[in-house]
Amino acid sequence: MAPKNSFQEIGSFILEQASEIAHSTYERQRQDLNDTNFNQQAKLSLANTTYLIKLIGKSLLRDSTSTITAIEEFGEESGELVQDENEMIISLIITVPLIREAIWEAIEPKVEELQMKPREVVNLPGKIDPLLDQFVYSYGSTYIVSNKQLITKYDTTLEELSTPIIPINNNLAILPLVGNIDTYRATLIMEKTLEQSRKLHLDHMIIDLSGVLTMDTMVAKHLFDITEALSLMGVQMTLTGISPSISISAVQLGIDLHKLSIKSSLHNALVDLDILTNPSPR
Repeated sequence: MAPKNSFQEIGSFILEQASEIAHSTYERQRQDLNDTNFNQQAKLSLANTTYLIKLIGKSLLRDSTSTITAIEEFGEESGELVQDENEMIISLIITVPLIREAIWEAIEPKVEELQMKPREVVNLPGKIDPLLDQFVYSYGSTYIVSNKQLITKYDTTLEELSTPIIPINNNLAILPLVGNIDTYRATLIMEKTLEQSRKLHLDHMIIDLSGVLTMDTMVAKHLFDITEALSLMGVQMTLTGISPSISISAVQLGIDLHKLSIKSSLHNALVDLDILTNPSPR
């Protein structure tokens, strides 16, 4: 077996001391924090820190691209597990530089022992720092991609929940609205209502507003515009559960409520459409 060069000796030493270097990283974090803050601080786990340091040691020992690939993959795996942006940023900004410091402090005596040439010492950061930089890049970029995918998934779910169009039979559906309605949600309701009316081949849609206590005039206009849009598609719309404040908004907009199909409750609307029997007192 060929004798190890200085870089390989350093790599072997880092492998042997990986656990101690990882603990040194944690102690550096603990210096300015009490136990409570330290335990709450976002950071790589001790096991992951040790593993990353071992990969750096292996890269110096073997000087192969396979270890760089392993660091990249490890960064990607770690980034996928992070769900909080603050945790990701703190881990990168605080933990990784401390790993760098701990490695250099650990190998300094070994560098003197090996009597490495000045050129080798100067080149050593070029062997170690890019590995940590690669981990940071893989970790951060994977988090960003995963987070965007998660946001897209949540946005899609929220859109579906904010416009829960419920088919009752082959030509009737109900849209029960609950909570605040802003301009964005009103626009979304318009889009989803028209889309589902076409998709489900509806003749009639009931929009129940009993779960909406207030809305401003601009939102009310968007909502009442749905009636005209559905009418152009041959779909009749009935509004139920209109609160006094919504009625006031309609009046302020000059909307003639008498021209609309309005029922006091969803129950009464379904009774009039022969969907329910035993009407409640009006």
